[in-house]
Amino acid sequence: MKRIIPWIALCLLPMAAYPDTIDLGSHGSLSLSVPSGWKLSSHKEEDSGYALTLSPPASENAKCLLNITFVPEPKPVAKESVDEQVLSVCDQFVDQSVEKKKVLREFGLSGGAYGSYCVFTDASMVGQPSKHDEFKVIGIGIIHFRDDVMAAVSIAADQEDGGDFSAMLSAVRGATLSAGKTTP
Repeated sequence: MKRIIPWIALCLLPMAAYPDTIDLGSHGSLSLSVPSGWKLSSHKEEDSGYALTLSPPASENAKCLLNITFVPEPKPVAKESVDEQVLSVCDQFVDQSVEKKKVLREFGLSGGAYGSYCVFTDASMVGQPSKHDEFKVIGIGIIHFRDDVMAAVSIAADQEDGGDFSAMLSAVRGATLSAGKTTP
């Protein structure tokens, strides 16, 4: 029995995250703490930004998408404006959700970035078995990293209080954007 307890204790420790960085050229570098066993992939969207996907091990049913957008004409954006944009984007999820309302939540970012999101549970999937790439819960939000870089965020999983949703939310909350490269 004494040998089992340390093994169980190891299994209960949170999965360590590892840092991953995406070079955004003149817009800087985005650093993200990727949960152990997960994969971060990126795809450049011409000159307009990057699409990032955070994927769990194959046995898990979750996914996080960050659409990084380079703002063509950078200008200050008030936090209230970001909140309004999130609420507007979330209109489409309210009627089919268990919640039937939008509840704005803060990402709690650092380094001057700010953003908010709402979480919805798909009413048609409550009580249904999990199906790969069909998600019961979705979090939708927007992050203002700087006046020239913003991100649309989608976090999808089978339960909000599960480890997958929590791991993705932690990764997003820990995202940081370094200063961009200057041209002489």
